[in-house]
Amino acid sequence: MNKITVDTEICIGCKICYKACFIDVIRWDDKENRPVSAYPEDCVACMYCQAHCPKGAIKVEIDFDNMRDWHFLPNDGRYDFVKEQ
Repeated sequence: MNKITVDTEICIGCKICYKACFIDVIRWDDKENRPVSAYPEDCVACMYCQAHCPKGAIKVEIDFDNMRDWHFLPNDGRYDFVKEQ
C-alpha cells in the first residue's frame, strides 16, 4: 500500500492537496485544519497532491512491491506477450 505523509510543521492549510486528489484518498480534517490520508489503500500514485503542494508538505511513498501483484485486464490484447512467457 502506498504511504502518504503530511508534514504538519510546514503545512499551511491551503487545501490544494485535498482538491488535487481526484480519488478522494486525501480528506480534510476541519478540526485540525490539515489533510489526512483517509484511504491510502486506494491511492493510485498519481502524485498530484505532492506535486501541487506549495510548501512540499505532502510526501507519497509508492509501494512498488505491491504493484507487481497487479493483473492485466482479461482479453486485453496489448499484453499477449506476457501470456507467452
